[in-house]
Amino acid sequence: MHLTKQTLISFFNQVAQKNKIQLENIKQEACFELEQERWCFTLPDLHSFLQRQNNVFKYINYKKFRKLIYNTPINQSVKVYNAEIIIIHNLGKVDKSIYAMVWQAKRKLTS
Repeated sequence: MHLTKQTLISFFNQVAQKNKIQLENIKQEACFELEQERWCFTLPDLHSFLQRQNNVFKYINYKKFRKLIYNTPINQSVKVYNAEIIIIHNLGKVDKSIYAMVWQAKRKLTS
């Protein structure tokens, strides 16, 4: 499971860095909404997408994937890139709620 966690963090880090290849892959998915400041997804859609994109996720069932998502420090990892994962529409069930990676504007220090 260690490799799976690393692969998941790597994926989210690439998206947080606005990696062109990852953003193109995301953009091609009708189930995702990609805007300048955020990327919206549901966990079932993300699971299905990652299964098609990376063999590491191919044989992980949804229940294990959901547990992996919640037990991996994704927000800590993407924070370095001024991004975070938030719930934008809490529909009362983890599988129905809509999540987003939000890119924060970089703050300039003032003297």
